[in-house]
Amino acid sequence: MRFVIIGNGVAGITAARTLSEGGATVEVYSQEAHHYYPRPRLHEFLAGEMELEELYFYPPTWYEERGIAVHLGVEVVGLDPRAKRIALADGRQVPYHRLLLANGSRPLISSIEGVDKGGVFTLRTIEDALTIKRWAREAKGAVVVGGGLLGLEAAKVLRVRGLEVTVLELESYLLPRQLDVEGGALLKKLIGAMGIEVALNASSQAILGDGQATGVLLQDGRRIEGNLVLISTGIRS
Repeated sequence: MRFVIIGNGVAGITAARTLSEGGATVEVYSQEAHHYYPRPRLHEFLAGEMELEELYFYPPTWYEERGIAVHLGVEVVGLDPRAKRIALADGRQVPYHRLLLANGSRPLISSIEGVDKGGVFTLRTIEDALTIKRWAREAKGAVVVGGGLLGLEAAKVLRVRGLEVTVLELESYLLPRQLDVEGGALLKKLIGAMGIEVALNASSQAILGDGQATGVLLQDGRRIEGNLVLISTGIRS
């Protein structure tokens, strides 16, 4: 039995491990060029608290020992359920007996004008983190669009890297899903003590700058400066 798995995140690799234990032939296809890593630890990597090799959950030998063939940097562009095969970006067709779609989520980019400008990022992959690291070396200020847990973690990392950071939160206080008004106010005070500004009731309208980001324009007319803009407004399956 030949199993093909699209996606090498926690779901895909856990499934691959279980199937390999039963003696199945398992192939994993991933658009990313890196073996499985836990995404919640990307902030540690971005902060310089760990090296790239430490981020990987398993060494390459782990896959070899279990007979799991992982195809990195390979994009799957189509599937044919009747013929039981997938189509790769390079034109190859790969047959399967059983197919598992475990390709996770992608960052949810809100309808902000100018998100395609230089200096605008999301943090979802290793490549994202590497690119942000390079950009942060020359940046002086950062704006994090989204005051959720991941946005606040990213803001702390950027502050540790020496940038002036402002977090934009759409609601009237931080973490409205987790906290009440008093808790949100206390959290804002604690974050402020780290040197991070928080702008509340901040609905982003456009990324400022000609070709490269220089800040964010809010719908109420406020302008928040920063030549590194990180969008952290959730994910979509």
